Amino acid sequence: MKILYIIGNGFDINLGLKTRYSDFYEHYKTLQSKSPIVKTLKDNIGKNFKNWSDLEQAIGVYTENFNTVDEFIDVYEDIGDNLGDYLKEQENRFDFSKIDTEKLSEYLAFPERSLLKADKEILEEYKNKWNSEHWDVNIITLNYTNSLEQILGNDNTSLILGAHHNSKIFLRGLEHIHGYCDDRMIMGVNDVSQIKNQSFHNNQDILDALIKPYCNKVNKTTIDNLCNSQITKANLICIFGSSIGDTDNYWWHAIGEQLKKGICLLIFTRGEEISKRWSYKKAKSEREMRDYFLNKTNLNDEEKASFRDNIFVGVNTEMFGSISL
Repeated sequence: MKILYIIGNGFDINLGLKTRYSDFYEHYKTLQSKSPIVKTLKDNIGKNFKNWSDLEQAIGVYTENFNTVDEFIDVYEDIGDNLGDYLKEQENRFDFSKIDTEKLSEYLAFPERSLLKADKEILEEYKNKWNSEHWDVNIITLNYTNSLEQILGNDNTSLILGAHHNSKIFLRGLEHIHGYCDDRMIMGVNDVSQIKNQSFHNNQDILDALIKPYCNKVNKTTIDNLCNSQITKANLICIFGSSIGDTDNYWWHAIGEQLKKGICLLIFTRGEEISKRWSYKKAKSEREMRDYFLNKTNLNDEEKASFRDNIFVGVNTEMFGSISL
């Protein structure tokens, strides 16, 4: 059996790192800049803070303020350089030795244990189809930080996460689809429809910098091919800590295609705290997240109805919680 994780910034936040965009903006606006267009950008962020809740999407919209490619590159690289430095600093400040590696490994091996009983039992039965063979776990992180490497070690290939039915569960790979804080950092949008400045739509320099699929192609690392392959081969895909935003639609489309093959998808999400007394409200949160994800795919209405029961949603679960020593 192959289990694949898509990990977003919520993982770092859950650990206690200050990696929200809002945390970065508070730092960014204090930095001195000689560039008038960078100063204008910071003023725009300050006055329209809500519009910048998603940095990548906001950059696509903000392109309408540039007259030339050089103006865009100056601002784009200023944000990227400072964001990379900021995240690296947050990573260096954090004490990863206090994280319980064994507890994290258990979560990675058995994500269904964080679900409510009925869903847990369904997924356990589904996983038992592969009870006579080893299970492989792969991770695709959307983050620039090395948090997972800091916890699991840089040499994490073939790390044993646990055991099941007298067989082993291995971590086989950890891929940074968007690069790292200081290497091939990809910060952009999904496609040209998300670039508001239409004069940039046919400029290859802009596309190479800002359109994520183009960025991976020009970097020539083939990381995108590897991640596509992992999605295609996965039997269970788990999404944790991601807003499932439009700037990564390429990957949501790919997962949607895999639902047609009968795989299971498990989405962990944070929402409004629900009183145990009124726990029935979780059903609404689950339905909304299923609909939200399905609407990110290219599935038609009939396909959405057919595969929605293959999507399991964990709302405000303990997943990756209590891993501090």
